[in-house]
Amino acid sequence: MIISNYVHAASVLGGNLELISRSSTTNGKFRLLLHVYYDKSGGAPTSSDDNLKVGIFQKSNNTLKASLTLKASSLTGKDVSFNNQDCANSQQLGILQVDYEGDFVVSSADYADAGGYYVVVEKCCRANVTNISSPTSTGALFYLEFPALKQSGNEFYNSSPEFHAITGAYICKGQAFSYDFGANDRDDDQLSYALVTPYKGSSTSSNSNPTPTGSGSYATVSWAGGSSATAQIPGSPALSVNASGILSVTASAVGTYLFCVEVTEKRNGVTIGKTRRDFVLKVIDCSATVSATPVISDASGSPISTGTVCKNGYIDLSTPANSNYTYQWQKDGLNIAGATDSKVKAEGAGTYTVLVSAKNGCGLPKASSNVTLTERPGLDLEVTSSYRQQCRLTLVQVREKGSAGQYNTNNFVYTWTANSSPITTQNYAIEYGTPQKSTTVEFKVSLQPVASAANACTYMLSLKIDFPTFPDATLKTSSGQTTYCDSDDFSIGTTLDLSADYTYVWTKNGSTLPTEKSNIVKVKDTGQNTYGLTVTTAVGCTDTKQITVTGTASTPVTFKLDPICLPTTATIDLTKFVNPYNSGGVFKDSRGTTLTSTTINPTTYGAGSYDITYTFGANAGCQSKATANLKIGAAPVFTLSPDVVIQAGESTTLTSSLATSTNLADYTLLWSPATGLSEVNTPVTVATPSQSTNYALKVTDKATQCADEKIVKVFVSGKIVNTFTPNEDGINDFWDLSDITTSFPNASVKLFNRWGNEVFTTNDYASNPFKGIIDDKEVKSSTYYYVIEIRKDWPTLTGYLTVIK
Repeated sequence: MIISNYVHAASVLGGNLELISRSSTTNGKFRLLLHVYYDKSGGAPTSSDDNLKVGIFQKSNNTLKASLTLKASSLTGKDVSFNNQDCANSQQLGILQVDYEGDFVVSSADYADAGGYYVVVEKCCRANVTNISSPTSTGALFYLEFPALKQSGNEFYNSSPEFHAITGAYICKGQAFSYDFGANDRDDDQLSYALVTPYKGSSTSSNSNPTPTGSGSYATVSWAGGSSATAQIPGSPALSVNASGILSVTASAVGTYLFCVEVTEKRNGVTIGKTRRDFVLKVIDCSATVSATPVISDASGSPISTGTVCKNGYIDLSTPANSNYTYQWQKDGLNIAGATDSKVKAEGAGTYTVLVSAKNGCGLPKASSNVTLTERPGLDLEVTSSYRQQCRLTLVQVREKGSAGQYNTNNFVYTWTANSSPITTQNYAIEYGTPQKSTTVEFKVSLQPVASAANACTYMLSLKIDFPTFPDATLKTSSGQTTYCDSDDFSIGTTLDLSADYTYVWTKNGSTLPTEKSNIVKVKDTGQNTYGLTVTTAVGCTDTKQITVTGTASTPVTFKLDPICLPTTATIDLTKFVNPYNSGGVFKDSRGTTLTSTTINPTTYGAGSYDITYTFGANAGCQSKATANLKIGAAPVFTLSPDVVIQAGESTTLTSSLATSTNLADYTLLWSPATGLSEVNTPVTVATPSQSTNYALKVTDKATQCADEKIVKVFVSGKIVNTFTPNEDGINDFWDLSDITTSFPNASVKLFNRWGNEVFTTNDYASNPFKGIIDDKEVKSSTYYYVIEIRKDWPTLTGYLTVIK
């Protein structure tokens, strides 16, 4: 809309969400709409701007309830028109509206939390505006709240408010400005409005539509340039919004300004929902003016200030046409969508005004005086619709309300449009081809009296229809053929989307299949069978199709392979595991390789999980298939603590490298024998054996059952005395090692002093015990370090000996 000297593809000006309940009898059927307004000068939307991710969350705990994707009805969008297009062009003002939509169905019982729910979509990045920091790298987060669908045990139906259509506008600096930002509510709930700080969320230029996450406090934009939450467009007065959603401001500085309006929805005084709309307006210097105040005339060309109009009727109003001016008609202060000509059909009672702007140059429009129309009696008419020819056609017609008969339809000339496109039929009823895709069509019809009369009425009636995607029960098979083998993965179904609002009724040979309720049915029966499907929409449109298929029995085959552990030199003969095996069969592995041999080498495959499929009788008749999963694993790699010698009665800790493994849950562990162990299924255990014992730890991979076993030896020696008193009193005069030397007389015994010097050694301790004499001298009280090698295949015993004098 505004950008100066900046180009960024698909820059976001603003947008809003709408949630529309699609049924008054079945709660939980919704259409979600997202209107996004792009800056045309920032580049057109591309495929990366489509398929926007949506999250629906529960307010009380911010948990995700549902995820869906909204697809653009057209990325080319539609241009938003300006009252003064020449001015808009000179100011690079261009707005492109792209509408995204998606239907979804939920259970009201699953949405019964009293705190309600909210919908979130994120999109980056914003247009280059004046009043926030880093705008072109700041995202937009679109937000809508809706109430619980079941309250106090009752169904609670609700649609969100719908903002009035955006109209192209700009603000003239220093001049009073107003803008319709109000909304309508389908449920006639009470609406109130407030200016709020826009959300920016977490989207970035590199991740422009992230998967939404729940939050009780989404990140907001950072204000800049003198703007704030209460002065989003600075001025005197600053931007404000009244109780009807009308924005007003007298702006004090030129620039481009982002703002956000939140509409709160209440029913019986209780807040039930909220929705936000972001948008951008530009403030410019204006000089162009309209020379004279516009005058409004009736169909006769006479100026008019008051008049009457029939209920549901209209009268023609006009103001002098001038090719230098542009026009915008208003009713009760709100712009009338599409009323941008010098003439307008004034529909219904109300106050009408026309705003006239100078086309060449920029300036505020000049308003005419008001024309007030009051209602007078007339026919009470309405437009109704019904389906014809199995919903292939939609009958749209004008009827008189509350009347058993029909009004005289020949008294009028009828002019119909559908979404503003003319329909050639000039009758009170038209037959409209029912759309095949989900869409909304607004029908309008004007009724002009055939002959003029003093009290003749002209009427303008409308009806908006939300058409669902038309049901198509055309059946296709998964293989594209109508014959199959009962061993095949064979199904019949439609291409309809299960997320859409359809019901499915299947029959087999004329009998209903009550358990089949999706758009696909699996088929295994042999022989010839006719399947039928009836697809029904929420509004009762149906389509029925049939298909006849023939199934042939095949030979049952079983195929199962045992896990293999690497390393191995063994090969696997696959034929030994198939029953029955047929030499014409074919083996194919999950890599898509057809095996040329019935023997495989596990080492060639390597560790992993492989599906191998055997097709029985591949060269003739109905093929049977069986798939076996081959798990090839490797033995777990681990180490144990080294062998150890302990003295009788002592304990030692046995540990494995799995003690620090992060994947310990992938293995089973077993120590054996269990005698003397504190634990048998852990990576660390404490051993207190009464005799020398070899302890084994077996580790098994749970997935493959591959295992390895390692042993740690715990040697138990006699007790070693660690003190003696060589004072020749006949008691404890030498270092007594009889608990060791009795069983191991050739044990090597060495002593070292505090400086590490060897001071005693012997391999025959029984004949040469240590008596506290070194180099023929009695030692003083001291401590020595000993090293005892009991056997060559045992670890050494070490410790300290204290001599007490």
